[in-house]
Formats: sequence, structure tokens, C-alpha cells
Amino acid sequence: MRHPVRPNETRSTGPRRGSALITALMLLAVMSAAAAASLTMITTERQAVSDSEAQSGAYAIARSAFDQFIANPQAAIPSLTSGAWTGPDSARFNFADGFAYVRVQRLVPAASGRPALFSVRAHGVRTSYRPGNTPAAERIFAQFARFHTGGMSPLSAWTSLTGILKTGGAGTVDGADACGQASAVAGVAVPTVPGYVQGGGAPVPTGTPKILDMGTQAQANAMIPIDWIGIVSGTALTPDVAIPGGAWPSFADPAYWPIVYVDQAAEFTLPSDGRGLLIVRNNLRLTGVRSWDGIILVGGVLTSNGTNTVSGAVVTGLNVLLGHIVPPSDLGNGTKTFRYDSCKVANAAARFSGLAPLRNTTVDNWPVY
Repeated sequence: MRHPVRPNETRSTGPRRGSALITALMLLAVMSAAAAASLTMITTERQAVSDSEAQSGAYAIARSAFDQFIANPQAAIPSLTSGAWTGPDSARFNFADGFAYVRVQRLVPAASGRPALFSVRAHGVRTSYRPGNTPAAERIFAQFARFHTGGMSPLSAWTSLTGILKTGGAGTVDGADACGQASAVAGVAVPTVPGYVQGGGAPVPTGTPKILDMGTQAQANAMIPIDWIGIVSGTALTPDVAIPGGAWPSFADPAYWPIVYVDQAAEFTLPSDGRGLLIVRNNLRLTGVRSWDGIILVGGVLTSNGTNTVSGAVVTGLNVLLGHIVPPSDLGNGTKTFRYDSCKVANAAARFSGLAPLRNTTVDNWPVY
């Protein structure tokens, strides 16, 4: 029996109107939330990567400043001239993408032959990347270092790897310290052959001993702690004046002790009095009335004629270390004085003083302040 249809009653023959719209809105909301979450995640990751890159940049700035300071600490902090300096003090280094302050402080003073211990801290700040109100990236690079005083321990007032010829008994070649601060050295130091040869008069050299026999050529070469190969190749030091190319310096300032390097094939004649570290690649001639305070290193022969005075230390014949054949140096007639002076040697070698970082003492999480 069929159920009668009541008046005003209709039957549902499909889905209700509006349900699809609700579903679409819900799906759109879910997708919007997912998109927002993805965008937030991408933004966060980009910020994290940028922050990491900025931190790496700050570290690179700190390390670069540290290396520059260690290469020449006195240029950055002139008062840092010896292990007796206490500090602390700091120097600023500027870069294209930021800057750094290097702070150095003595921790342990020198004692009983042990060099002083210092902390060297480079605080790098990268300023080139600062989106919005993001603070500049900062990083510390620190390392402990000991201060080593540059110097030279000469064997004699005049050391020659190819021997010395002396004419007559006039003049002075003295290994006693004119400064009175160090023990006496030999007057001259030469290999057994050709040795020290003097024509006429009483032996000129005085010192402890008067003449140091360095043995065979190989033994004599081994006694010279000078990196002559590095010097002539340009890797061991950077001169203040290079000749040819540069002009002979003025020595009006008594505190000026330059490194002068002469690299010419022809014999070089000392043009005037001077001081510092004089390095002559080949032969050197002293004529007239000339004086030099400090250190003289000569690859070839040194010929001394006239009234010459050298206070410090002289080493000649160094090209033997390169395998060259070099004649003996010639100490001719005339009133000449070659005298060991430890203070003037120290002044000439002071540029080689500096901080030597200790291995395995690097710190990159030193507190920033």
C-alpha cells in the first residue's frame, strides 16, 4: 500500500545546497594555513642561513685582523716593543664589510729565560649585512702567544765564510762588547781555509778568542743561523728601502733603524754614514770616512779602504750558502774600526721581535665585551 503524499510535502532528490561551498572554504583555509606555515619555515630557514653566513663573515674579519696584527704587532701598537710590556691595549682594523678590534694583554711576565705569555683577542664585527633591525654579527678569535725578542748572536765582530785578508797592523777588530751588556765574542771568525791572513804587523783582531776557527767550509756554513736563501728570494723579510729602485735613506732621525737591501750586480759603495740592517746581495765597498751602526750582511766580498767604522756586527761571504765561489774579504790599509756592539745589533734586529702564537690554544667562544 503506497503511502499517500501529504499536501505541501516534497522529497529530497540530491545533495543539499551550500555544502560544496563550505567544503571549499575549509579546504582553502587548510591550504592557506599550510602556505603560511611553509612561508614561515622558509623565512626562518633563510634567516638562519643568513645569520650563519654573517657569523662566518664576522669570524673571517676577526681572523684576518688577528693575522695582520701578529704579522706586525708594533705597527698596530707601537708601545708593544718587548715582553716587558703589560698592556692591555687594542688596535682597530677596518675592512670593506666590517671592522675588528684586536686586544692584547700580558698574562705572565718573562722570567728565567722564559718569554712572556700574552692573550691576543680579535673581536670581529660584520656590518655589511643588517636587514631591518638585525644587530651586526660579532665573533671572537683568540689565541695565546709568547713574545720573542728579535736579535742576532754573532760569532764575532766580523764573520767571513770565505776568510779575511788584512794589510798591515793598523786598525781595530774587537769582539769586546762596546755596549757592555753582553759577553765578548771573537774578533774575527773564519773557516780554517783560507782563514785570517795578515801581511805585516802584529795581529789586529782582539776578543774571546781573538780568531775563531770555524773548521771546514761545511762546518762554518752550519754555524751561520741566517736564512740567506730566504733573504735574497724576498720571503724572509721586507726591506724599508730596496736598491735599485729606492733612494738611499736619510738618517736625520736618530731613532730610524731601517732595513736596506741592495740587489745589484755591480759592487755597491756605501754612499754615506748610516744605521740599521744593511744587506748587500753581492759586493760592498767602504771608502773614505764612512761609518755604520748595526748589522751588515754581505753576500760577496766586503772591501774596506780608508777610515771606516762599523759598530755592531758584520757577516760576509754569505753567497757561499747558495753554492757560489766567493773570494776572501779585504781589510786593507788605513785606520779602520770594526767593533762588536750588542746594543746596536739589538736596535738593528728589533724589527724581528714579535708575538709567536702557541699551537692548539685557539679559542673562538671568548666572551664578547
